[in-house]
Amino acid sequence: MPPARSGRRGTQDAEGTQMIAQARITSDTTATVHLAEETVEVSGADLPEIRDRVKQAFIAAAKAADQDLDVVIVEPDVRHHLRVEPSGRIAGREADQRPVHGPQIDDPLIAPPTDDTADLSGIDRTSLRPRTGEHAAITSGEHVAIGSPATGEHPVIGSPATGQLPTVRPHGGRRRRAAAMPPSTGPASAESPAGSLSSTPSTHSAQSAQSAASAHSAQSAASAASAGSPAIASSAPSAPSASPAPFAPVAPAAPAEQPATSKRPLPARTAPETDSSRPTLKDLQSSTAKPARVKATRGVPGFITRLTRGAISPRPTRRERNETERLERIRRPLDGPRNIAVVNLKGGAHKTTASLMIAATLGVTRGGNVLAWDNNETRGTLGWRGIPTDHPRTAVDLLHDIDRLRSPEASNADLDPYVRPQGGMRFDILASDEDPGSAASIDAAAFGELNDALSRFYRIKVIDTGNNVRASNWLAAVKSADQLIIVSTVREDTFNAAAWMIDELRATGLAEQVDHAVTILSHSSKGKLDSTLRDRLRAHFGAHTRAVTEVPYEHQFVDGSHLEWERVSQKTKEAWLDATALIIDGL
Repeated sequence: MPPARSGRRGTQDAEGTQMIAQARITSDTTATVHLAEETVEVSGADLPEIRDRVKQAFIAAAKAADQDLDVVIVEPDVRHHLRVEPSGRIAGREADQRPVHGPQIDDPLIAPPTDDTADLSGIDRTSLRPRTGEHAAITSGEHVAIGSPATGEHPVIGSPATGQLPTVRPHGGRRRRAAAMPPSTGPASAESPAGSLSSTPSTHSAQSAQSAASAHSAQSAASAASAGSPAIASSAPSAPSASPAPFAPVAPAAPAEQPATSKRPLPARTAPETDSSRPTLKDLQSSTAKPARVKATRGVPGFITRLTRGAISPRPTRRERNETERLERIRRPLDGPRNIAVVNLKGGAHKTTASLMIAATLGVTRGGNVLAWDNNETRGTLGWRGIPTDHPRTAVDLLHDIDRLRSPEASNADLDPYVRPQGGMRFDILASDEDPGSAASIDAAAFGELNDALSRFYRIKVIDTGNNVRASNWLAAVKSADQLIIVSTVREDTFNAAAWMIDELRATGLAEQVDHAVTILSHSSKGKLDSTLRDRLRAHFGAHTRAVTEVPYEHQFVDGSHLEWERVSQKTKEAWLDATALIIDGL
């Protein structure tokens, strides 16, 4: 029977206070994980991959100890206080004043060295000259080790011919660099690969052998000195050594545990000095570049351009210029993955329709990398409204296989068994489970796991939500949203539900999300909208949200069948282009 888990893993400081593990994300490609027994350097291709590997390091440490692990992740602008369970579950916790392993939380974030080579460029070479009583001979082509009476270590003097210093390998205690693969999720063992959280015995043995050989060299040199050898200094390098490197530093016979290798800040980038009296490449390009002339492509001006094959090219009309500017707004680059959450607490408020049209508009105009995600806490209909696929898998199935997406080797192809491609509209759908009991298993923590994994593969996620403001996954989707979309039909029950939801969000501390939101009023009938009601709705929601826009009635949406982009009217597409441009403005 396995031992029961108790308490949280950690060590105690001198006063008996429980210490917690710490990860310091020092750049978009590097991080340092400080655990009770060791310090791990983590590297990756980008920030999402770094965050994932940090989490894997903590999960592996919790598994090795078979108990919960309280951690803090420090980034330049935010700190995450988390509790990591051996099962892999990660949940938030309240911040406290317990000490942490490694540097203080408020210490500056400094990236680790880019390799294992110590930087000796700042050493004053004159300080390495032998002092009275020390034996050294500097001859052409030879390197001589001079002992330090304070530390017992022997720095190496470079060749007088080149003036260069050889590299020295640091030997920080218990510090190691993570391999490209994330830590193994299996039990830790002494034979774990370099990417696991256990130390490698072969590395330790090699260091022990090198230390023993270095100690033997030091003892041989001391024996020669006591015997009065005429070539004391020159004989030291020729002493027996197990290391093939002739200029390796000599360590004491029984070195004490050394602290972790000190870090150095990354060098600041400085612009090269330029002579202001001389023109630069940029000046040349500016003087020779021809101004781009925008040619009309639509209407009568566009017809003239095509008829004359560009010989006569009138300026585009104001309408065409506005459409071009709108497309440029939608296609503008984003500096990271973004979430768009579509909300209203009333069923039939056109949330699913809005999610599909936003995702389709983004997919068609931006060229893909868009996901429409049904995060309904009960049975959602987003999967039904999309183009059918061969598989019935949903977000619950993806959650069960989430470790596959966390692997550094994971690609978009690994998502094919779970998402539903939408053809020429260039977006995918992740459906909710048709069993309400299964869908309820996606709580706030599960939403966070899915969101982190999916952010590696999709630039924009459009999240369709349910109707329960108290559901943890609903609240998690709203909190994660970079842009909140409040959608409502022009009916009393749905716009009253939207207004109540706004009041509820403000009361629960999410006023900033509401202030930044976009309201979309969807016409639910062909009839002409009452102008007084329209003015009142635009005034109310305009006082709460960043922008208010309207989309017309679309007959295709009435029957609830799957979306066919070709059947959507041009008027409806234009309205959703306007709405999508407003959304991207907020990202």
